[in-house]
Amino acid sequence: MTGSCFRLEVGGAEILFDCGLFQGSKTEKALNYRPFPFAPARIAAVVLSHAHIDHSGLLPKLVRDGFAGPIHATPATIDLAGVMLPDSAHIQEIEVEQLNRRRARHGERAVEPIYTGADAQACLKRFVAHAYGEWFDLAPG
Repeated sequence: MTGSCFRLEVGGAEILFDCGLFQGSKTEKALNYRPFPFAPARIAAVVLSHAHIDHSGLLPKLVRDGFAGPIHATPATIDLAGVMLPDSAHIQEIEVEQLNRRRARHGERAVEPIYTGADAQACLKRFVAHAYGEWFDLAPG
């Protein structure tokens, strides 16, 4: 499943389960540029199931767009995300740079990457490690 992201309302709190990048056709990839269908600032917490980019790849965009809560994951998932999210940002920055050179030759306006390396680094600071099977509170209350 590409672009995995589920929003749950639990006890008055909004929780996300994954926040993944859409992959595949141009039409599917274009979904990554759309605004989230919810207010990122209202999300209390994220639970990340695993680091695959189709489950984690939009977390930097979520943080950039106003999410300020914890991202709960296992230590192994956090380790992998620590490599994958900055790498994803780097790939996007390179692809957008190449695209913008072509666009400039045709007099078209420049486009921005979905998120930057700085966005990925800000996102990584939100991670909270939990042992596999550990119980924890998602949100106050």
